[in-house]
Amino acid sequence: MEIFINEVSLEGQYLNDVEFKQAVIAFKAIFDFINEKIKDKQIYEDNKLFVNYEAVKGSDFNQSLNQIKDQSLKLAFKNVLFNKLNPKEWRKEQVHSSTESFDCLMINGQYNVVNDTSLAEIAERKLQNSSSTYLLINFINSSFNLVHPHITNCCLITIVKNNDEVNCIELDGLDNKSALEDWLEHTFNLSCSVYDELSNDPPRDEQTILRDKQRFEKTSSRYDGRAIYREVATDRYWYVDNLHFGKSAHLEVFNKDKSHVGEADIKGKIDECKQDKKKLLDIASRRKKKEEETLIDLDD
Repeated sequence: MEIFINEVSLEGQYLNDVEFKQAVIAFKAIFDFINEKIKDKQIYEDNKLFVNYEAVKGSDFNQSLNQIKDQSLKLAFKNVLFNKLNPKEWRKEQVHSSTESFDCLMINGQYNVVNDTSLAEIAERKLQNSSSTYLLINFINSSFNLVHPHITNCCLITIVKNNDEVNCIELDGLDNKSALEDWLEHTFNLSCSVYDELSNDPPRDEQTILRDKQRFEKTSSRYDGRAIYREVATDRYWYVDNLHFGKSAHLEVFNKDKSHVGEADIKGKIDECKQDKKKLLDIASRRKKKEEETLIDLDD
């Protein structure tokens, strides 16, 4: 996969070094996490980022970075960005033509010209090789905040080449670690939220096999406060047992007839020896009971 730093997201949006320091912390956290979680990657940056783009209003990136008084943060930031990740300058292997037109859709509905930037480069690369995975990393509080329709906390960046909507390229973008976690789960089904077997709380749904949105769909029903999921391929029903935690954490599994199948570990391995023939998942009755309760409330 190819990851680009979006230098255009540096818009002089920080009023002072304190605000920019928070941006550097957020930016560093993203790349620390990328370095930890993503093995097969290539980071690209624009060497013009440091002289052509403002961070603190009125100061370019290098000047803004030098204003931060926390020397350890500056060193850690430079170390992560320039040493650990070994980024390439995309201009040395540029794919897009600087003479062509690239426009980016902004939140106000207008298009901004982004010729000869990382946005144009990544758009052209995706246009030529749509099977590859691409991601843009933005600095926080930028104007790149069009909500992504499918990925929580992420933004959608739309680029149009040569004013031709046929050449409309949609790119994933983010500016914080939480968004990166959501993006990794959506794109690679990689859960970044690991359940601790020493926990005194039952696992969250996303810490179990239920996070697989291709395999499971969330129903409107609940049991003991937990959402019930339908396994699409088998019509089985699954939910996290809210009474067990730590090493005892598990999910209850029922077949399409609502009969108990067994217990599954959080990775989805079913132990049918734990089947309880007395257990029935009566979703319809629970829904009917709720409707009756609602009618009683209305009558009152």
